[in-house]
Amino acid sequence: MTKNHFNQKKSISTFSESSSGNFFSYNPWLLFFNSNKISYQIFLLQPNDIILFDSRSRLYIILLGSLIITKVFKSTHKITLNLLTTGDTFGQLELSNDNFYYEAEAIGKTKIVCINYNTIIKACSNYPLFNLFFVNHLICCSEKAYHFTEIISHKSITSRLVSLLLLLAEQNGTQSNNGIILNFAMTHKMLAQIIGSSRVSVTRILSELLKTKLISIQKKKIVVHSPVLLSQRILNK
Repeated sequence: MTKNHFNQKKSISTFSESSSGNFFSYNPWLLFFNSNKISYQIFLLQPNDIILFDSRSRLYIILLGSLIITKVFKSTHKITLNLLTTGDTFGQLELSNDNFYYEAEAIGKTKIVCINYNTIIKACSNYPLFNLFFVNHLICCSEKAYHFTEIISHKSITSRLVSLLLLLAEQNGTQSNNGIILNFAMTHKMLAQIIGSSRVSVTRILSELLKTKLISIQKKKIVVHSPVLLSQRILNK
């Protein structure tokens, strides 16, 4: 799987009214930024594009899509820290040193807003309602991070994978007559990376879930037929 490091100079474009369209008209972040003439940038990540966290303090807001946040050590060993989706934010702090750095990898096509974090701090000082909104947002992000930690802390690899599939179905799934279809294709290698397992183990567990008809594959996307029945695999492990 080829990974393309994201080139901000080539891919970021300054937001303008003409480029926004109706798609963003409901987004609370953009509504606030536009109404108060706060400048920001918007760009599109392709699957497997990577944002490297650097010394510049920025806030990234996910308008649409999902990313994996990973801690990468000098030895190239990686630890997945979180799975972020539409509405989540990341990159608030300067997170790098000589021994490790952090990266965000897009799972599918992902649209993101980038804004200087100092601008957010000033907005919190000047606009009390935005300050309340931002605090509530950070609390929500903290709760989601705790939920993800619970998933990857399962001793059983099967429980980790099943919990991840249920989370993806809840946050990034589309209801159909056949069940909940994940909105993007995920390789066995990527699933293994997220739960801290091997591709072989993930392939074996998915094969078992396919045989028991708890999931199926439709156009390379996983379909969860019944979250209730699938969740019982966690209880039984």
